[in-house]
Amino acid sequence: MNNQIIILLLLFIVLNTGCKNERVIQSLNLKELGIDNTCDATPVVLEAIRKCKKEGIRKLEFPKGTYHFYPTLAPDKYCAITNNENGLKRTAFPLIGVDELEIDGNGSEFIFHGKMIPFIIEDSKNLCIKNLSINWKVPFCLEGNVVANDPVKKSFDIEVSTPYKVQYGHLFLSLEREDSPYEKKYGFRFAIPEGYDLPVGENILWNPVTKAPYYNTVKYELEQNTISAEEIKKGLIRLSGNSQDIPPIGSVFCFKGEYLYNRTSPAFRLFKSKNLAFNNVNVYHAGAMGLIAERCENITLDGFNVVLKEGEGRMVTTTADATHFCNCKGEIIIRNCTFENMLDDATNIHGTYVRVNKILDDYRVAVETYHPHQNDYIFGEAGDSVRIINNSLIPTTNSLMLTNVERINEKISILTFNQSVKGKVEKYYGIENISWYPTALLENNIVRNNRARSFLISVPRRVIVRNNYFSSQMASLLIAGDLGLWNESGPCDSLIIQNNTFENCAYGGNGAQSIIMIDPEYDNLLDIQGKYSRNIIIRNNTINTFDASILRAVSVDGLIIEENRITQTQKYPPLFPEVPNLRIENCNQVSIEGNTYLSLDGDMGTIKMDSKSTNMKINVNKGFN
Repeated sequence: MNNQIIILLLLFIVLNTGCKNERVIQSLNLKELGIDNTCDATPVVLEAIRKCKKEGIRKLEFPKGTYHFYPTLAPDKYCAITNNENGLKRTAFPLIGVDELEIDGNGSEFIFHGKMIPFIIEDSKNLCIKNLSINWKVPFCLEGNVVANDPVKKSFDIEVSTPYKVQYGHLFLSLEREDSPYEKKYGFRFAIPEGYDLPVGENILWNPVTKAPYYNTVKYELEQNTISAEEIKKGLIRLSGNSQDIPPIGSVFCFKGEYLYNRTSPAFRLFKSKNLAFNNVNVYHAGAMGLIAERCENITLDGFNVVLKEGEGRMVTTTADATHFCNCKGEIIIRNCTFENMLDDATNIHGTYVRVNKILDDYRVAVETYHPHQNDYIFGEAGDSVRIINNSLIPTTNSLMLTNVERINEKISILTFNQSVKGKVEKYYGIENISWYPTALLENNIVRNNRARSFLISVPRRVIVRNNYFSSQMASLLIAGDLGLWNESGPCDSLIIQNNTFENCAYGGNGAQSIIMIDPEYDNLLDIQGKYSRNIIIRNNTINTFDASILRAVSVDGLIIEENRITQTQKYPPLFPEVPNLRIENCNQVSIEGNTYLSLDGDMGTIKMDSKSTNMKINVNKGFN
C-alpha cells in the first residue's frame, strides 16, 4: 500500500513538472505566421502578440532578418510620457497587460518608418527582450556636411541627403515620404504613409573624424529664432543665423526639431510595469530617448547599447537621452552597455517634484507640474509616502502618506495627506514622492561622443557607479536636484563612484562644468541653507583631463575623495584654466586623502574651500597645493 502511494506521488510530480515545463517553453516562431513574406511586419507582429496573450505563449521568436514597420496599420494609444512629448502614439509592439513573455530577435534589425514608438510596455511584468536592433529609415534629425562658408556674411552651405523642405526661409525635416508597401496592392489613397514635417531648431556641430561633438562646439550653435535657410539647389542648403563662429568646412551640422516638439518617438516606453530585462539590444536611432521608464520596478539592462550602426554614416543615435528612469523603485541595473552619439545624456535616474499651487486646507494642497514635458505626469497614488521641501531645498516635514490623489487636469492635482501640514507648506514649495526611488548599479559601461552628460543621479538610495568609461561633451556625473525647470528630485544618499575612467570630458565649452558636479540648483548661492546630499564616496578613479575643473561639490554632508589619479593631458587647449581643480562649497565632514595630481608643465593642483565648509580633513595628496 505504501509503495503504491509513493508511486502515485512520483507520477503526479512528474506529470505536473512536465506540464509546467511545457507551458514555460511554449514558443511561437513568427515564421509560422509568414513574416518572411511581408514588407510590413506590423500586422504580423500584432497577430502574434494577440496569440501569445490568448494562448499563454511565453516566447515569441523572430527568424533572423531585417523587418520594416510602418505606422499605417499600427494601433495607437494615448501616452503621457514624462520628459517626452505626450499624444497618440502608434506602436508595433503593444505589450500591455502582458505577463511572462520573452521576445527574441535572433539578431534581427527592426526598421521603423515615421512617428512610431516601437515598444510600448505598460501594466506588464516578467518580460525579457533580447537580440534585436532598432533603427529608423529616415532619422529624426537633419545632418548636413559643411561644404562652404562665408565668414563675412556668417553663412555656410550644407549638403543634405535626408528628406527636407525649405519654405519661407525656414528649414524643415521631412519624415518618411516614400511609397507605401501597400500602394500597388490596395491603392494610393489608402496606403500612402503619413508624412511629418518638423521645423528644425536645436543644433550642434559634429566632428566626422572623431565622430563626436566639436571641441568648444557651443560657439557654433545657431540661435534658434535667427536661423534662415535658402535652397541653392536640390540637396544644397545655405544657412545663416546668430552664432559666435561659423562651422569649418568638412564638419557635420546637425539639427533636430524645435524645443518641446522634438521628443516624439522613444524606442522603448516602459510604464507601470516590473521585472523587465533587456539583453543584447541595440538602438541605432530613435526620435527621443532610447528607453524611458516611469513608475516601474526592477529593470535590468545588460548589453543595451545606443550606438551608431557601422557603415551607415550617421553621426547621431538618439535625439535625447539613451536611457531615462523617473519615479521608479526596486533595483535598476545598467551593465555592459555602450551609449554613444546621443543628443542628450546617457542615463538620468530621478524623481520629480511637484510644486504647490494652492493650499486648500490643513490636509489638502493643489499641486502642479511645471515643465510642459511633465504634463499629465503621475506624481503619486494613495498609499505613497511623500515629503515637502521649501524653496531652499530643505525638508519641512518628515514622511507623510497620501490618502487621496485627485486629478483636476493635465497640470493640477489635489493631494490629501494623512496628517496636518499646517505651518509646513507654502505656495511654490516642492513635494517629492519618497516611495518611488530605486537602488541602482551602473557598471562596466562606456559613454562617449555624446552631447550633454553621462550619468545624472538624483536618488536617496544606495547607488554604485563603478568600472565605467566616460568621455562626454559636458560633465560626466551630475548630482543635482532643482525646483526650477525640470524639478528633478531628490538628494543623493549613499552614492559610491569608484574605479571609473574619465577621459577628456567637458570639452563642449558649456561653461566651467566640472567632470563630477554635485550641484543642486539653488536660487541664491550666497544664502545656501542646510545640506542637500549625504554620504558620497569618490574613490580610486582615473581622471585624464585637458582642463582645470575636475570636481565641484556643493552642500554635501559626508564626502570622501580618496585615491584618485588625476593627469593633465594636452588633448585640447584648456577652456577655463583659472578654475580650481577641486571646489568644496557648503560641505561638512569632508575627507580628501591619497589623491595624486600630475601636470605635464609642472603646475600644482588646487583645492578651494569656502568658509561655510566644516570638518575638513585633507591629507597625503601628491601634486596639490
